[in-house]
Amino acid sequence: MSLLIRHYAVGDYAAVVDLFDQLNKHEFEISGDRKTDRAAAELGAAEMTEALASSDGTVALVAEMDGKVAVIMVWGIHEDYSYVVEDLRRHGRVEDIVVAAGFRGHGIGQALLGEAERLSREAGLKRLRLTMLAGNEIALTAYRRAGFRDYSTTLIKDLD
Repeated sequence: MSLLIRHYAVGDYAAVVDLFDQLNKHEFEISGDRKTDRAAAELGAAEMTEALASSDGTVALVAEMDGKVAVIMVWGIHEDYSYVVEDLRRHGRVEDIVVAAGFRGHGIGQALLGEAERLSREAGLKRLRLTMLAGNEIALTAYRRAGFRDYSTTLIKDLD
């Protein structure tokens, strides 16, 4: 199996919609609040495309395994609140990372997380952040394996 990591191209759009569709369905099983229709996946891919067209430095990388798009990762530079110490305020952030069902467990997601680290370091950043849904134990295990640690907790309360 050959792995190729490269920048997202317009021709990847259909594969990325499929990946966002898988992500929405997976996260719905955890949270119950994700839209699971194809239109929601298309909207996610369109929003990603919009972010890539902006001038804020957002990039999307895909990993191909034997010529098939296996993973999409969106990375960008973000700035924290002013109360965070200056040299850590600006940080790299993984916006999305989605591994196609048939490619999980092969280390491809780990390779892309390594690329996110490289992009962050290249930009002179000292911190890389990501968020995930509570209860996504598979992702949590993968992120911890890549060296991520707990940093903050977000709580929600659904109101009737």
